[in-house]
Amino acid sequence: MSKRALILCVDDEPVNLMILEGLLQDSYDLTSARSGAGCLQQVELQKPDLILLDVNMPDIDGLETCARLKADPETAEIPIIFVSALASQEELMAGYEAGGDDYITKPFSEEILQKKIEIVLASQQTRQELKKISDRAVAALESNLSLTEELGMVVKFLHQCQTADTLDELAHNVFDCLREFELDSSLLILDEPENRVWFSDDINRPMESQILGSLRGQDRVVSFGTRLALSTDHATILVRNLPTTRERVDRVREHLSILIEALDRRIHAMQSQQLLDERRDLLSRVLQATRDNLGQLEELHQRQKSRAAEILDAMGKSLEKSMQRLELTEKQQAALTRIIATTAEQCESMHDDGLEIDEQFREIIEELSGALEK
Repeated sequence: MSKRALILCVDDEPVNLMILEGLLQDSYDLTSARSGAGCLQQVELQKPDLILLDVNMPDIDGLETCARLKADPETAEIPIIFVSALASQEELMAGYEAGGDDYITKPFSEEILQKKIEIVLASQQTRQELKKISDRAVAALESNLSLTEELGMVVKFLHQCQTADTLDELAHNVFDCLREFELDSSLLILDEPENRVWFSDDINRPMESQILGSLRGQDRVVSFGTRLALSTDHATILVRNLPTTRERVDRVREHLSILIEALDRRIHAMQSQQLLDERRDLLSRVLQATRDNLGQLEELHQRQKSRAAEILDAMGKSLEKSMQRLELTEKQQAALTRIIATTAEQCESMHDDGLEIDEQFREIIEELSGALEK
């Protein structure tokens, strides 16, 4: 062992203590007690690495002393070797039930005593090392379980974040997640024309609102005291009560970084969708107005066609009367009639061309309307 072990020798006979001291003083540091009560008092003052405990003592015997030591969590791990002149099966069982680690019978040789002490101390050291390994393993397991649970809460937020339809719902999702980490917080979201601010406890804090606004344009991560602020292009989160341990703070920062990046993307997507919806609505109104105007143009074309027909018909009748008065030849009358007919056909053709253009516009409008619906 790297340092000399401390052995407490307990015996009501001074001679026996002197024998133990003579055998062990070159290998171990020694202390002694002459009764069970003295043993208990000595252990309170200084915990030994091992106790050599006489079984047969007045008042409190070795078995009772051992039982008391093993019942106390502070001393239960101290190994105990019973020393007794008796070695019956009943004695051995009594020592085992009391919590002893080994049993040596008087008189004993130095070699046997040294060997039993070495074995018990080595076993104790192995138990202590195994306990340290076990404690580290338990701590690592608890840390991993805690990390897994925290990541689960972040994943839950990521899912809720993608299904949020409003900024209010998004803010509540942020606070629900941070409450799982026992964090009090506030949130600023850039929402034109003014920024919007929420508080996890719904208590308005004007100064904190100003601080959130002032953090815009600064570093992405700002830490001051027990507070931490993280910013993106569209949002700032301020945590008021950081954990006390460095490890917990680092983990919270990592989780918050994931959270605010997801929040930023969702805000950008929502604002882009809102802008797209506004433009789609505007275009829908323009298309509807164009559709209405085309309907009015069609009615106007119909009226113009009817009016042109009336005018041409009146002109034809008027020319027939005029031709009688003008005394035109049949050839001249035929030529003039052809001019009138050609003019009527041209007018009707122009009207049909206008209707065709209207139909083309109507098809374009319907295609745009179908694209908007998609």
